Amino acid sequence: MNKVSSNLLKKFTLPILLLIAACVSLAIGEMGSLSIGKIFHLFGEKLGLVQATTDDPLALIFWELRLPRTLLGILVGANVAVAGALMQSFFRNPLADPYVAGVSSGAACGAVIVLTTGVASALPLGLALSGAAFAGGILVAWIVFRLSTAQGRTSTLVLLLGGIALGGLLQAVTTGLILRADPYDLQGVIFWLMGSLAYRGWEHVLIVAVGAGIGLCISVLGARTLDLLAAGEESAAYLGLPVQRIKKLVMAVACFLAATSVAACGVISFIGLMAPHLTRMLFGAQHTTMLPQSALLGAFLLTVADLISRSLLPGQELPIGIVTGVLGAAFLVFLLLIKRQRFV
Repeated sequence: MNKVSSNLLKKFTLPILLLIAACVSLAIGEMGSLSIGKIFHLFGEKLGLVQATTDDPLALIFWELRLPRTLLGILVGANVAVAGALMQSFFRNPLADPYVAGVSSGAACGAVIVLTTGVASALPLGLALSGAAFAGGILVAWIVFRLSTAQGRTSTLVLLLGGIALGGLLQAVTTGLILRADPYDLQGVIFWLMGSLAYRGWEHVLIVAVGAGIGLCISVLGARTLDLLAAGEESAAYLGLPVQRIKKLVMAVACFLAATSVAACGVISFIGLMAPHLTRMLFGAQHTTMLPQSALLGAFLLTVADLISRSLLPGQELPIGIVTGVLGAAFLVFLLLIKRQRFV
């Protein structure tokens, strides 16, 4: 196989794997299975290409449950993976996480306040929950960023320490709220904190799609600038790049992507750590390639994790955070073994 064929194979492997995972996600479920032919038939009905089938209960399940869930998994996986890639570039650390600025802690605290205190009870629960989570994540990220910026310059070390400190404080507040919560509300709180794509509708897809449309476009368009910045801030400044402004934009986009994802489906760990790291190992560190491939890999990983979470135990669904946590732990052990072999 020549070099051109090898590059093409690598380039199209992730889209094909993602398409397969999405089809499987659409096809299987507790309410019944759908063949690939049936899935294409349903899309044909929607487009008016084939005659609609009357009184088909699986059609309603497909359009109102499976399709939005699958699309949400793809979008959230892509968002979190790109947020992780941006954070790792910002901190120049391949083990940085998209939630290090306290986004997840702020979002979790905002959501738990709604779930346990009845605040915003006049609004639909899904809207109130997503709004509070998004506002909490963005607010905490803004506070941490302000604390770490002085005289127009942002210290990555202060930002990291500030995110850890404020995140720890909010985790304590969240735990206190959970301890005082009604026992009947605890399962919903835990499911949200561990992340889930269950019972999500088109409104959640819209929330994440808007975030993805803005954040991913800015990230991909700025990929070449990030490549220049990765060569060194002094070199980038010598070339005329506004380094501090770019760093602020990178941080803002990463937090926006993470907060949007958390607002839609709760806290999902490790996808933002694994996807960019694996992408660098497979495709190299250039952002022009790494960012879109990270988005595809993150979408694939979360779709597979969702399939595992709803298929592992018959009649019961696990929070998706449990599955991603196990995958993330296995990934970190794998990295540890690789690093150990290099130094033995």
